[in-house]
Amino acid sequence: MVQAQAPKVLEGVRILELARWQAAPRGGMVLRDMGAEVIKIEWRKGADLRNSGPFVDDMSVQFAAYNRGKKSITLNTRHKEGKKVFMDLVEVSDVVLENFRPGTMETMGFSYDEMAKVNPGIILASVSGFGQYGPYRDRQCFDPIIQAMSGIGHQTGRDYGEPIMAEGPIMDRTAALHATIGILGALRHRDRTGEGQWLEVAMMDGGITLEEVALAMAYETGTNDFRRTGSFIQCKDGHITTGAARAGMWERMLRVMGFDELAEDPEFAAPMFATAQVETRMELLHEWCEERTVAEVEAALVEADIPIGRAMSIPEVLEDKQIWEREVMMKADVDEPGGKQMLVPGPTIIKFSKTPTTSGPIPKYGEHNGEIFGGVLGMDEGEMARLREDGVIE
Repeated sequence: MVQAQAPKVLEGVRILELARWQAAPRGGMVLRDMGAEVIKIEWRKGADLRNSGPFVDDMSVQFAAYNRGKKSITLNTRHKEGKKVFMDLVEVSDVVLENFRPGTMETMGFSYDEMAKVNPGIILASVSGFGQYGPYRDRQCFDPIIQAMSGIGHQTGRDYGEPIMAEGPIMDRTAALHATIGILGALRHRDRTGEGQWLEVAMMDGGITLEEVALAMAYETGTNDFRRTGSFIQCKDGHITTGAARAGMWERMLRVMGFDELAEDPEFAAPMFATAQVETRMELLHEWCEERTVAEVEAALVEADIPIGRAMSIPEVLEDKQIWEREVMMKADVDEPGGKQMLVPGPTIIKFSKTPTTSGPIPKYGEHNGEIFGGVLGMDEGEMARLREDGVIE
């Protein structure tokens, strides 16, 4: 007998996504992987990432990375009739996820109060650069702006005499994950009370969370002297980093390097931040690593149960069996099955024991118009043809 598959964590939850680019759509994809039906509302291909490179064939790698598995419909929400169709969808949905500039939803007639009139249980999740209030509320914003204004660029580049920007969209990702957490909390509240609510996430707030300790120490000391002890250490053929933060780790590290006498000295063997000998023992570690290959250092420290990581290039990460074993990345069809494939994020990194997450295909523009307008809202072909003619849908 074939056992019935357990429902996904968010099965039965419908999310309308008015979000573009990265800061919110990545959160929508995580929710989709947990079982939610995520309907991406698009209008004009150029309004989102579909026309933004890099491309594999004609498919945007960025669009695929943040939107695979969702359902795509085309709807002109600026059109009077398009607004009505949107509100019809709100009535039968659970969440609206958006990342317009503050005030845009109200201007469009889609404020939380208006949506709650047709669906008191609706949850509106708003992601913006600087939040729905505050002195920077109305500024446009993208990931690099927050890397600059949160202090993380300056902190990262202090040893280089200039701010250093992270290669990846860390601020977009931080905001998306905070929005996801907020939506899950709001759904739980609605389960208990039946009431929806409006939650908002600012990218700037998320950036600040990455430098909370540095900010606290600057406030306490009036200086910018606080530094994390992590650094990249040069070996013969590359770099590694290690995090011997806990009691016992530096004792083992010193023994691995051949300094048994120092391993008995409490000042040298103390945990991170607990000794005045931090710089001295780090100099010993640097010298030891410089005389060995990355593989030699890694083998010795792993054997001693000391945290270590190789500084890997992107091609090296791609060859690492860890990401394939855990399906962190996966191959997806660019167009039709059996044709060109591209690499996209695998099922969300959260691993459930009883309700496993799933991935999904990259949606074509407007691919699910018939399913949503016809199946969910009950429109017939004639009605959809009229809406296309009137420029409400494509």
